[in-house]
Amino acid sequence: MDVGSPTVDQLRIFLAVAEQGSFSRAASKQGRAVSVISYGVAALEAQLSVSLFQREGSRGPRLTVAGRALAVSLKELRSSAGESTETVAARVAAARAVQLDRFGSDRSTPNNAA
Repeated sequence: MDVGSPTVDQLRIFLAVAEQGSFSRAASKQGRAVSVISYGVAALEAQLSVSLFQREGSRGPRLTVAGRALAVSLKELRSSAGESTETVAARVAAARAVQLDRFGSDRSTPNNAA
């Protein structure tokens, strides 16, 4: 049986559970049913052939060694993506400022009728 590849949505679900420490809090934060969160994590675990959480007792899910490694990697990726977005935004703002200095107007907006 082919279980497919992990999806971005499953990775987001996993990270929400890891950060919230609870399936129900992750569900609430994402505006989804707990069953959707649980199914997403279970499918991810099946695809990776590894347990990401220990689900023993009433203390809530705790990350396994594999779960911690995945959470760290996803947080680093999210951080890198955020930095890249900020860098691109800063470059766009700088280019726009240069354009305003050179041409005296913002050429990226439609011409205003005078």
